[in-house]
Amino acid sequence: AGGEVAGQVLVCDDLLGIHGSPPSFVKLFADLGEASANAYTSYCSEVRSGAFPGAEYSRRMKPDELRALRELCPELGLPDAAQCQENVPMSGDQKPKEEARPGVGASRSDVPAGWTPAMPMIRSRAAVGTGVLELANGHFTSLVKAPASAPGNGLRALSQLATSGSGMRVLETRKEVHDWRRSARRVALVPTMGNLHEGHLELIDEARRHADDVIVSIFVNPAQFAPHEDLDRYPRTFQRDLELLRQRGTAAVFAPTPAEVYPHGSPGGTVVVPRFVEGKSEDACRPHFFTGVATVCLKLFNACRPDVVVFGQKDAMQCAVISRMLEDLMLDLDTSLVVAPTSREVDGLARSSRNSYLTAGMRQAAPSIYSALTHATGTPGATPGSVRSMVRAALERAGMEVSYISVADPREMAEKADDESLANSVVSVACLLQDGGKECRLLDNVVVPAA
Repeated sequence: AGGEVAGQVLVCDDLLGIHGSPPSFVKLFADLGEASANAYTSYCSEVRSGAFPGAEYSRRMKPDELRALRELCPELGLPDAAQCQENVPMSGDQKPKEEARPGVGASRSDVPAGWTPAMPMIRSRAAVGTGVLELANGHFTSLVKAPASAPGNGLRALSQLATSGSGMRVLETRKEVHDWRRSARRVALVPTMGNLHEGHLELIDEARRHADDVIVSIFVNPAQFAPHEDLDRYPRTFQRDLELLRQRGTAAVFAPTPAEVYPHGSPGGTVVVPRFVEGKSEDACRPHFFTGVATVCLKLFNACRPDVVVFGQKDAMQCAVISRMLEDLMLDLDTSLVVAPTSREVDGLARSSRNSYLTAGMRQAAPSIYSALTHATGTPGATPGSVRSMVRAALERAGMEVSYISVADPREMAEKADDESLANSVVSVACLLQDGGKECRLLDNVVVPAA
């Protein structure tokens, strides 16, 4: 890809447009998205109607496979191999196949007694007792055999397998989330306002490293928009978002209505006010914003009861507000905060849902923000004062209107004096890009680690 390219990962699905929108750095050699979507639709229809799989695309379980399944799930009461063969009639023209097709399940006539359609058909990939099985669709999963004293564990494991691939739940009420949470394991929550992009998907990937199940909230929060801001025109792409989340293996989506979150109207009678950021950088520009963010996040945390919440570093003050709220309201023993690095395009632009507002001219200028931040903070002997001056000069040269440049400590978000040490700082910027009567406000930041 060349020495100047930060990184490039290409997969056939992206090159052919099979699943969703490809990353910005991918060349689309063919757009097969519609054809693949139609194929998936036909597949689901045939499975639901019972037309697929039929005998032509099926095979019986071999005796050793059935023995492995009986040992794994004794509570199912499956017959042995001999009983299975006796109980399954064969038509006169049905002949045994010389070689079983790999990766397909048993036909309906081959299903042992006690089997239900919700259970995945599996075949052994190792000696009996190892618990290593392969799903019919080719995905490998390691299962632990249920001890005799714990009936139902094997069935529960199979049930989880049956829903893990495509069983994403879409939940709209607190009651639905409450019921789902009772059966979930270690849960990570990724709060979003929808209009998902690769940065959101990277947060989901990070969440999966910290939990068994990931729930993503999609809620455009009216309490964090001022009357003059873009609540009504904020991009809403719900069906596309759901498809992206399914592809990423999300367990559940919480998509409440405003009435569900604010039954007495927004912002409600009880709100969370993070006073420690009042008058500082982003809060000075949007004094309503962090009360709305903190309040809705607390509501989401109460509804989902996550073990982990995942946020992106791009919104630095928001991360500080959430961290402090968890600590101050004594939630931090039950819910931990994970802050993922800012997701960026290959030219350094921080990914954001509002990037869709950028005109071609704005998009060309936008990478100057990250370039200015990295250049200023990387200059030998840099101080908070020099960083503020260098970043402002660079952004104004690029034609941007600077709202603020903040050099603050990462916990309190208190501004550092010009001559203080730059170490252990978060350097944040907000600026307005304008082009042809259109405008877009962008945020970005970099973290300078402790010395």
